[in-house]
Amino acid sequence: MQRNMKYRVLLVFVFLFQSLLFWGQVDSSASKLLDSLKVEDQKWRNLSSKVYKNEIDTISIQVVMKRVRETDSLNYLLIKPLFDKFGYLGSDKVGIQSSHIFWLLVQHADFQPDFQESVLMKMRIEVDKGNAPIKDYAYLYDRVKVNNRQLQLYGTQMTLDSLIMSYKPKPVFDPDKLNERRKQVGLSPIEDYIRIMNENFLKTK
Repeated sequence: MQRNMKYRVLLVFVFLFQSLLFWGQVDSSASKLLDSLKVEDQKWRNLSSKVYKNEIDTISIQVVMKRVRETDSLNYLLIKPLFDKFGYLGSDKVGIQSSHIFWLLVQHADFQPDFQESVLMKMRIEVDKGNAPIKDYAYLYDRVKVNNRQLQLYGTQMTLDSLIMSYKPKPVFDPDKLNERRKQVGLSPIEDYIRIMNENFLKTK
């Protein structure tokens, strides 16, 4: 773990140094950094899903989730300097794929709600410019609301109801019009979303 941390911190300094050489611009090194962070992010989350579904029993879910939290904390330390320097990394700056990765890493920075909210405000501007998808904005909007203990708008943030063994949305504003709002941002009906969540994350044994 210590070796991994040192390596990733080294990546930060290398990237920031390169950024100084290209002041005010985002070059390919940003995309490469984001790609490497996504690999680590998804590695532990994919493993957590397999452990929870009893597909793997050689490691506990507690250990995996600890790694998830550590990875999210480290990734935050890497993406915040990017945001501070370049603003929201929309598709015009790093391309569609890397922009989506940036959004994903912000989405997982749950221990930094103020940072998430700052990114959300900048993202709204880029959505209007066509540099970020409205669907991704909806997910981050809900994440910010939930992390601030407020009602979400699009029902993207879920919780497991252990009594009925099904996922359900965390508290939502005006639930009767939920599907109407979801449709406006390109999201599927909440019933389909719940079904997919159950298929992907409920235990199989």
